[in-house]
Amino acid sequence: MTNEQHRPHVLLVVSHPDHDSASWALTRAVEQGIRSEGGTEVTVHDLTATGFDPVFTAADLAVHRLRGDVPADVAREQRLVESAEVLAVLFPVYWWSMPALAKGWIDRVLSRGWAYENSATATGSAIEELHFLGLAGVGEGSYTRRGYKDAITLQLQHGIAGYSSIPHSSVELLYGTETSDPAAHEELAAQAYKLGVDLAQRAQAAFDRKAE
Repeated sequence: MTNEQHRPHVLLVVSHPDHDSASWALTRAVEQGIRSEGGTEVTVHDLTATGFDPVFTAADLAVHRLRGDVPADVAREQRLVESAEVLAVLFPVYWWSMPALAKGWIDRVLSRGWAYENSATATGSAIEELHFLGLAGVGEGSYTRRGYKDAITLQLQHGIAGYSSIPHSSVELLYGTETSDPAAHEELAAQAYKLGVDLAQRAQAAFDRKAE
């Protein structure tokens, strides 16, 4: 799908029900970083507000088995993804993984024949850039000692993006989001802003590749 705005576009998919949370504060910082580049558009896609159903049903299974049509709600999400050069999924880390809403969105929207094993694309996926932004409540030390960062990266970057033959992907974690220290919140916001700048630059590069 051609970007109707004819400008680089980042789709930022967010899974958190509380707009006063640290997750949404950092979402806004990422959004500001994207917009700071000037030439990049961003769509913040709130999965809770849209009422997206994360439950993988018999209809989704039929799509996986290449025996059925993509459900209408999934098709809408896929069109939204196709409108962007870069897809970023932002979520709080629950039990060392994604919340059910974000994981269900991945399960249903990144369907077979579209996100992977897609013979219509040169890469095998309709998605060129997929980046995961995880917000960790505890400090980096816990993740380092127990290997949590490696485990999450293996699951998301290799198990999802790599399996789908998505050419460009990454996993970034922001640590210590449950702190009440204002200085720490400022530092986290600065880190999130920089991640937004990077996403904007990635979108511009992908946009330029399409124009070649």
